[in-house]
Amino acid sequence: MKTIKITALLFLILLLVVPTLKGQSTKDIRERNIRSQTVLEYFVEEGIPDPVVEKKEVYNEEGEITEIIEYDRNGVVQLWEKYKYDEDGNIIEQQFLNNKGKVDKREETVYKDGLRVERRFYDDRGRLYKRKVYEYEYRD
Repeated sequence: MKTIKITALLFLILLLVVPTLKGQSTKDIRERNIRSQTVLEYFVEEGIPDPVVEKKEVYNEEGEITEIIEYDRNGVVQLWEKYKYDEDGNIIEQQFLNNKGKVDKREETVYKDGLRVERRFYDDRGRLYKRKVYEYEYRD
């Protein structure tokens, strides 16, 4: 039960933070041919001389984030997600991994004519457990 609450909280945080996840634009990342970015944290006040890896982001050739790994100050993975995109740059698959790299859950998003029309949710065994269908009403 505690794992479900933590996962739900992390998912909520992700939804709020996704637009501001990276400090660089996809254009900058693509033009500079950046493959990944690692954020190192220094605990100066505590007198810890060595940096601690806080976060690592991996990018595809288009400059889109394909993987995020966040760590606590002890180096334990707190968040690990992978993303796949379609040719239009829409996220079509998200994988949520545990600290050992095993997929805990996966989400697929289906687009039609540029609009999201469905999301499918899978458990750690790849079983579909929920679907969301998006319907649009147009003005005359």
